[in-house]
Amino acid sequence: MATKKTLTAEQKKALGEFRKRQGGVDEAKLKRHKDLLAARKSIVKLLQAQPATVPGLAAELNMPSKEILWHLAAMRKYGVVRELGEVDSYVRYGLVPAESR
Repeated sequence: MATKKTLTAEQKKALGEFRKRQGGVDEAKLKRHKDLLAARKSIVKLLQAQPATVPGLAAELNMPSKEILWHLAAMRKYGVVRELGEVDSYVRYGLVPAESR
C-alpha cells in the first residue's frame, strides 16, 4: 500500500486556490466521502478484533449487508482484507497484515 504523501504549505495553498476556481467542493459529496471513510474505519476496527462474515459485520454495525459487502469488495481489491474461508456458507473476512500490504 502506498504511503500517505504530505503536502507542503505552498502545495496546500495552490490546491485551495484551484478548488476555489473550480467552484469549491460540493458539501454533499464531501459528506458522502466522510461517511464512506467512517464506515470503512468501523469495519477495520471490528476485523482487528477477529475475522467476521458480512451478516456479522452488518448486525454489529447496524448497516445493510449489501453496503458491508460493497466496502469489503473495495477493501479486498486494494489488499486491506482477504477471505479466510467460510462459516455457515458465508465468507469470513480478515485483515491483511499491514506489513503485507
